[in-house]
Amino acid sequence: MEKKSHAIIASVILSILVWLSVSMNNQYSVTVRIPFKVSNIPAGLSLAGPIPNYVSVRIRGTGWQVASSYLSTTASVNFDASTLTRNGVILTSRDLSYSMDIGSAAQVLSIDPDSVVVSLDSTITKKVPIYAAVDVRPRDGFMTVGTPQVTPDSVTLTGARRLLREIDVWETQPREFKRPINTIHVTLPLSDTLSGIVQVGARQARVRVDVEQVADNTYHDVPVSVEGNTDSVNVLLLPPTVDITVRGGINEMANVTPDSFNVTVDFRRIYRSGRIFFRPTVEAPAQLQVISLTPDSVECIIRK
Repeated sequence: MEKKSHAIIASVILSILVWLSVSMNNQYSVTVRIPFKVSNIPAGLSLAGPIPNYVSVRIRGTGWQVASSYLSTTASVNFDASTLTRNGVILTSRDLSYSMDIGSAAQVLSIDPDSVVVSLDSTITKKVPIYAAVDVRPRDGFMTVGTPQVTPDSVTLTGARRLLREIDVWETQPREFKRPINTIHVTLPLSDTLSGIVQVGARQARVRVDVEQVADNTYHDVPVSVEGNTDSVNVLLLPPTVDITVRGGINEMANVTPDSFNVTVDFRRIYRSGRIFFRPTVEAPAQLQVISLTPDSVECIIRK
């Protein structure tokens, strides 16, 4: 019985090897993705535009050739830019095929994309602020206070002049926060959308977003002043003070006093229009939202 089992196993293995040998000698057409690289960029120059990380190559060959291309760790399209100038070059499918090593003798049928633009420009360094790409949606009854605080607040970029002059800010990778009720502290990676083209001087940034419970408060008897009265004309305001109701974070509200507001009436509007009642302009701390003003207008009387 044991000899019979061994014979069956050997027969199965032999059948598999025969099938594999026949199959691997058949012709196949497949698509493989291989890295695209630009090497030997002249000193003082950098890539001035995006290039694909990979190209899709449709090849035809025996099963052995196709498998070799799939399993190759050295397959690539490597363009030598040592003689390239700032004018750049458009690489056609023929150019790409000349720079291609697919790891086997398979026939190249097509390349996607069928052309690649490689352009260079002078290398410069530029420092730009970091923007926290966070979407914070606090739970009902809570709100974000102020703008996100980012540490470090800026980053150094190195790349082509033509490319960097269009970049005024560098973002973190996006992150969404739903229904928070407390201050958010998080470390976020910086964007890598131009990886391989722009060198970024930091990999991540710490972000703080203050989240506080919403509160409304009214500040009474805030004085109203006349702005732009360069000739010192005697102007009487009735009433001379107003009450301001604002909404903001409960902790921030604790630091606000009536002196935190600047309530004014523009003298030029009074003098030119001849109107009597004007709605004052209210300058409030940035983190507060003005809900109402009582009264919503004041009487302005010019004394001759």
